[in-house]
Amino acid sequence: MLFFISLIMVFVSSYMTGCIAAPKNEDNKLYGPAPFLYMLLTMFAQVVLTFEVLSLFKAINEVNVLLINVVFLIMSVLMWLKKGKPVYQPAIKQKLGEIWKALNRDKILMIMAFGFCFLMMTVVVLDAFLPVTGGDALTYHLNRSSYWLHQSSLNHFVISDDRNLVMPINSEILYLWNLLFLRNDVGLYFISFVGYIASIFCVYNILEYFKFTRRRILWSIFILTSFASVIVELSSLETDVLIAGLVLSSVTLFLYALKERKTGMLFYSSLAYALAMGTKSPAVIAFPAAFMLMTYFSYRETKKEFYKPLMAYMLFLIVNFIIFSSYNYVLNFIDFGNPLGSESARAVHGFRGGIKAFIANYIKYIFMLFDFSGFKYSEYVGSYIIQARESLLTFLHIPLDLGVEMSDNNEINNRLINVKTGAGILGFLVFLPSLLTSIVLGVIRKHNNKLKILCAFGVMFLINLACLSFSIAYMVFSVRFLTFLMVISAPILAISYIKKINIVKLLILFFVLSYFFIISTNLSGRGFVDISNTILSTPTINHARERIRCALYVGFDGKNAYCYVKDYIQKLPRGSKIALFPDATDNTYIVNMLNSHGYKIDTLLPENAPNYDYNGYDYVITTKQIIISTVLLKESKDIKTEYKIASNGSAYYPEYRPFSCVYEKHGGGFFTSEQYKDGAIVMDSRCYIDHNFFEPKGFKIKQIYDFKSENIRYQGYVTIYEKIKPEN
Repeated sequence: MLFFISLIMVFVSSYMTGCIAAPKNEDNKLYGPAPFLYMLLTMFAQVVLTFEVLSLFKAINEVNVLLINVVFLIMSVLMWLKKGKPVYQPAIKQKLGEIWKALNRDKILMIMAFGFCFLMMTVVVLDAFLPVTGGDALTYHLNRSSYWLHQSSLNHFVISDDRNLVMPINSEILYLWNLLFLRNDVGLYFISFVGYIASIFCVYNILEYFKFTRRRILWSIFILTSFASVIVELSSLETDVLIAGLVLSSVTLFLYALKERKTGMLFYSSLAYALAMGTKSPAVIAFPAAFMLMTYFSYRETKKEFYKPLMAYMLFLIVNFIIFSSYNYVLNFIDFGNPLGSESARAVHGFRGGIKAFIANYIKYIFMLFDFSGFKYSEYVGSYIIQARESLLTFLHIPLDLGVEMSDNNEINNRLINVKTGAGILGFLVFLPSLLTSIVLGVIRKHNNKLKILCAFGVMFLINLACLSFSIAYMVFSVRFLTFLMVISAPILAISYIKKINIVKLLILFFVLSYFFIISTNLSGRGFVDISNTILSTPTINHARERIRCALYVGFDGKNAYCYVKDYIQKLPRGSKIALFPDATDNTYIVNMLNSHGYKIDTLLPENAPNYDYNGYDYVITTKQIIISTVLLKESKDIKTEYKIASNGSAYYPEYRPFSCVYEKHGGGFFTSEQYKDGAIVMDSRCYIDHNFFEPKGFKIKQIYDFKSENIRYQGYVTIYEKIKPEN
């Protein structure tokens, strides 16, 4: 109940602020896309600012958040009354009438619209019911929010996965808002859904701004929505569609600021981009191309004075970034001496390999558009696509693995696994041809203003791809970043609209409906049949949610290691104090949230195990035999090693030790002072903590879980130690 009170106060104050700031016509009525976008951006900014301010005093709790909500609400009400009570009344009936008229003029669009509505209903059901299950979410996206909750601040904390510390934090602040009041993750997927709504709202308004027909606009939105990766992210804590909505909001408001000559719109335009920069790093990577696009729009509208709105935009952007997005960048600088994070984090994700690696990355990202998510056609043509890519790289004398951090194993994706799902069939069937056509025709037909606009969005995509190619090492998981770039360039899809029914249009319709009706209900781990069976076989919805969260495979069979640990802890007396040594890949969120239910669980760093005082703990838990941590106590140059390297490359100690750590350098292999001569960076520690280590500290083994699996992700060797009680 308290969360909904907070939500209503934030919504009302943001609505009033948006009504005050939004432009008005001659009749003093609000109009255009600004009021809606102002409201969303103000809500996001208000939540971020609330938690940042409270974090400075380590005062994040329900009462303080509600007090700040009340302050914002009172201020907005007073300003709203002073400004004459402006009210935003969106012309929904008029817009729906225009959309209905366009649909009636093209029966193919009408069929697509039916599929679109089905997808939206499916997404709402999934987002309202499903627990958070993604690996990235449980290890860092949502997990870091649970740590902030229990320490009452956004400051860095002890954890073995450095992604919890170094990544931008704005979306996780929204998750924290939910966790603070509800103590669970119900409804968090709606955050990505709202980002999607903002994205298609902006695509609609951008194309309408340049006077494209309603049919082309609707076609563009339906095609964009049917991309497999977009459908996946509508029920996910991945933030690519969310930051796409923010970037498109920035572009949309910038366009209308030029048209209306409104400085306030430039402020909100920059606010949108600043929030995106504080949400995920691809927004930073995409800024040069997005700014070039806005420069082009400014020159079209204001000619010689084009620099004036750009200067105002940049000034506002700097201010908004400092206030709403710099918090964790500052923490990174304080803790690691670099705003981008630790030495190891920069080494793992950073670009390397020179100009050839840049060219290789660019080629590989283009080939990522050839994605068959949900279809087995890749079994017939995938090898030819891979051969074409490798032949091109070989022709350019570029090693196939140059600059690669995480390989795609020379496979063309056809699965529906979240982190590997691309745009699907329509990525290369519609988006790629639209990209090429818009650029070519935009250059050839220089006097066609609409084609020039689409060409600008197409060029932005190519520049963004270049920025991505030299910003980070190539990873198969970067397909998510590609989704973000495709969404912000989505206006180019308007060029693919075909008025008359022909075989190409029917083929596109087939794939659009396939993704709307079939793929959306059969996503990996989220299939409607599996979910329905789970609900019917469990006594309550909460039981069903936990079973789904803990499931190992599609069909929800088995249970992951951390759920067994959670079950064990819940059998212990409330108030038990537990020391947990997690691995960097562990779903720590599952256990850490028990801190909200009467337990005291401290996460400890494996590398630092000999230096902790264990006297205050009742139990100690280690989650692997070899515990990996990407958070290091020292930089590479300061690490001294005592172990030896065998002829097969493995690390060993000449004699048994109950505690030992070895260090893997970037690129594989283990660290020694001799190996460091090549400038390699240590990226993780791998520590072995035997039971003999804890016995002298007063602990004995209570329980051992040995999780065996063909998939390394589900393997584990959890050991629970209990404090030895003195004999009477």
